[in-house]
Amino acid sequence: MSNNFYKIRNYRPSDFENYVQLHAETIKLDRSGRSISKQRLAEDLGHPSFQPENDLFVAAHGGSIIGYAAVFLEAAIKRAILECLIHPLHRKKGIAIELIRRAIRHAAAAKCRVAQVCIPEINLPAQNLASRLGFKFIRQFYELKLDFNNIRLPDLEPSGYIFRSLGRDEADKLTHIQNRAFADSWGFNPNTPDEIEYRINLSSCSPKNIMMAYLKNHPIGYCWTRVMMEDNPAAGSMKGEIHMLGVDPDYRKKGIGRNVLLAGLADLKSKGVTIVELTADGEDPVALGLYESVGFKICSRTEWYEKKPV
Repeated sequence: MSNNFYKIRNYRPSDFENYVQLHAETIKLDRSGRSISKQRLAEDLGHPSFQPENDLFVAAHGGSIIGYAAVFLEAAIKRAILECLIHPLHRKKGIAIELIRRAIRHAAAAKCRVAQVCIPEINLPAQNLASRLGFKFIRQFYELKLDFNNIRLPDLEPSGYIFRSLGRDEADKLTHIQNRAFADSWGFNPNTPDEIEYRINLSSCSPKNIMMAYLKNHPIGYCWTRVMMEDNPAAGSMKGEIHMLGVDPDYRKKGIGRNVLLAGLADLKSKGVTIVELTADGEDPVALGLYESVGFKICSRTEWYEKKPV
């Protein structure tokens, strides 16, 4: 699809440098304060369940990429998650509409039952665009932040289990407990060992960043953290993230979640992290209460929208 200004087509490997440039210029012009490295972008494109040449569509203008829409297919639950980015100087020109329509058709061809997008609460233009395209609001998530400079971590409660980092050959154990812990959670797509193996070896993570709680040799809970350098690496400032926190359903309501969270936070602090962030389901008061009890505070919200792809 094309017009006199831009052409929408599938991503090509030769587009990568322009894809990186699109992100860099967008972050600079939007003054969002975010940062994303070239390596991280390459890792995102290399995820085992994502095929850029099939699942990523770009808006090309001359020799530049001025926008894209990605489709993350989750076959096990027949869902497609859509992601769209338009260069700030090329917004309000209908590019996003065409890209998302192309992405929705791709989701329909993959037999997905729903297509979903996640939009920050303050991004009203994106919300209005989603509404115009037939997406309906379905759920709200909270972004929470903890500042180690302003709190003192509570002590771990005595227990009969031990904490240790995930071993390099234990991706299968993490896969098993994560799939059990989140089997009844909204939007969870069961993971495969290959996906877990890939994710725990990304630049922002390693098995050492995943704190496991064991009862004898049986894993019963985990806190998966990630460490990222801030915008100014020379300053040595780092921020951390609670990526996932889970407890085996057979061992819930025993304080395991709180203890493994505290163990993960203590590990992040020992690495020099000053700020820790996480995302929590707005309809999970138990999880929200746990995070707030150790010092996390809600700082922003994101909203999920969905439609049936046709």
